[in-house]
Amino acid sequence: MVEPIKRQAAESVELRSEQRLGFTARRAAVLAAVVCVLTLTIAGPVRTYFAQRTEMEQLSASEAALHRQISELEQRKSKLADPAYIAAQARERLGFVMPGDIPFQVQLPPTAGVAPQPGDQTGRPASNDPWYTALWHTIADAPHLPPAAPAPVEPGPPAPNPVGPGG
Repeated sequence: MVEPIKRQAAESVELRSEQRLGFTARRAAVLAAVVCVLTLTIAGPVRTYFAQRTEMEQLSASEAALHRQISELEQRKSKLADPAYIAAQARERLGFVMPGDIPFQVQLPPTAGVAPQPGDQTGRPASNDPWYTALWHTIADAPHLPPAAPAPVEPGPPAPNPVGPGG
């Protein structure tokens, strides 16, 4: 009699463990589904939040650069409103002279007898002209060769009259 009771107790314990195991597995599956739904629900707004933060940082950097540019332009505007600055710029850039001043220009003598040193860059004047301008000057400034003898012209048929027969 003890044997069937032990067997029945073992079966009930086994049945309960299977039920618990099934119940625990169902709980885990439901919990995983809830976590997935929450993750998908939160992912969109979080991504938007970070994108907006990045955009705000970029816009604030752009705003700071624009503020710097505004301050520089305001300084330039205040300089251009100053008559002394305008007069100094006119003298420097345009070569203007105030009435009563005596203008003069210093011209250095040419250095024809001095040969430029191999590493010396002062022998060639610095120019901001494009390459084709320099090429044109070398062609135009070259000594002219005597003109070649003209080729003999053979008489050909008479040229047609450019004006029509009636006119």
